[in-house]
Amino acid sequence: MRNLKYLFIFLFVLSCGYTPIYQTDQKLNIKLDTINSSGDKNINREIVKNLNKYEDSDSNNIFDLSINSTKKEDVVTKDKKGNATSYKLTLEVDINLSNISDSKSLTKKFTKDMSFNSKNNKFELDQYRLNLQKNMISQILQDINIYLRNLENDL
Repeated sequence: MRNLKYLFIFLFVLSCGYTPIYQTDQKLNIKLDTINSSGDKNINREIVKNLNKYEDSDSNNIFDLSINSTKKEDVVTKDKKGNATSYKLTLEVDINLSNISDSKSLTKKFTKDMSFNSKNNKFELDQYRLNLQKNMISQILQDINIYLRNLENDL
């Protein structure tokens, strides 16, 4: 009986038309011709590296992409001695897509922020900060990919 239940679930998932969002072998309907970036170099490097799949597409919808990224770290709370006890890390990525053929321009802003507590060991704090930044960049990349996929469907 248990195997039969798993068989029905498996057949249902196969027949419902499910396709993964981040499937890499999908045909892309957008091509990024030039990518210009300004702002934080580490954030821009990760974003450009992960958007290379849009540069190799054979599509008639050709866009120029401009990326402007900023990273801001603020002290949220301090102890009695004036030492920071918690921080807030904010990443903002502004993208501007310009269609080459009809000169339309689309702008979207992606923002992620995270609060975290300070640590006694500064090396551990720096490593924790870098891990948070990498996770936030990957979340922003997922949002950018979803935005580009939705833009693809609207074209």
